[in-house]
Amino acid sequence: MEQATHATTTTTTAVLGPDRRSYERARELADRVVEQVPTLPNAAEVHRSFALDTFEARLHFGAGLTAGRGVLETAALTDAEVTREDKHDDRGQLSGVWIGVRTVVDGVPLSAWALASEADADQLLPTEDTSDSQAESDTEVTQPLPTVSTGPGDVVIPAVTPVTPLSVKAEQEAGK
Repeated sequence: MEQATHATTTTTTAVLGPDRRSYERARELADRVVEQVPTLPNAAEVHRSFALDTFEARLHFGAGLTAGRGVLETAALTDAEVTREDKHDDRGQLSGVWIGVRTVVDGVPLSAWALASEADADQLLPTEDTSDSQAESDTEVTQPLPTVSTGPGDVVIPAVTPVTPLSVKAEQEAGK
């Protein structure tokens, strides 16, 4: 009887050991990121996926411009790429934009997310001109952009700035 109990205890300890270490590493990563980013998330959690046999750190920054800045701060801290995912309702209308980061830091998966309006997402993630767009604009004759100025001697800035939506840019890159 004692042998069966002893064998069961040993097996259970062996199974829980790596899981506990994985959990602790994810918790330490979440704490470390929260300490270093200026914007506090609404929630920081340690989560184990059914698909992965490891724990991951998740930061939920909430909604709005400040929340989106928290995701950008996390991306800068972890040297990760920020993603943007436009969400549409059942009628096809844009209902919000998820701004997120998915990366692995010291072997621990980390994700950070915020929900933003389209205007906030455009402000946080400005589009970049691609070299193809610049080459096309060099060959085309275009009208000068109107400018805004408050008086003589003031700095003159363009009032109209061309913007390429991220979805168009992604389609162009996928087509290459």
